[in-house]
Amino acid sequence: MSEEVKMGTQYVREVAELFRKAAPDCKHADIKAKLVSLADEIEPLAGKLYFKTQKGTEDMVAVAEKVQGLGDKLAGDEASAQAFCGPIFAELSRLIELVKTMKVRMT
Repeated sequence: MSEEVKMGTQYVREVAELFRKAAPDCKHADIKAKLVSLADEIEPLAGKLYFKTQKGTEDMVAVAEKVQGLGDKLAGDEASAQAFCGPIFAELSRLIELVKTMKVRMT
């Protein structure tokens, strides 16, 4: 099980790192700011993001797959960059909110 935890948290860290690498090259100020803020927010929550549900790793794998090619998508016009990033930002924000309000049940 510890391998799965490490794997799930690694996906979170990879997404955060990808956001940090893409942000300096992004020419759209609002998207750039959101990339940096999400990276700063998800990285400390990496362990908890994995434990959000029984399928935490699958959630992070899906997000990691969606952000592949982020740099190329950000190079285009702002409308297409926003269309690409909007659903990803919404999904990560939803996951972050779930983690922040998560209740732990001890059995």
